[in-house]
Amino acid sequence: MQPFLLGMISMGCAVAALLFLKFWKSSRDQLFLFFSAAFAIEAINRGVFAVILQSSTEYQPGYVLARLLSFSLILVGIIYKNSTPRP
Repeated sequence: MQPFLLGMISMGCAVAALLFLKFWKSSRDQLFLFFSAAFAIEAINRGVFAVILQSSTEYQPGYVLARLLSFSLILVGIIYKNSTPRP
């Protein structure tokens, strides 16, 4: 049951990444690109974790570093958006 739920979370993150990519293409706002990259990394992370769930725990350094990278991308995107001058 748990691999199925992780697969659903991975699919949801992939859909969110594609939606943010679509928003970026129409508006060219860099924040959407950062969000798209973060959700894509999280989708890959959850998918890999679902595949090798039996032999690992969620607190291994690789999974934690991938989450740290995705959350850092969101934070950098927000800081970048707020630091650029508005026209």
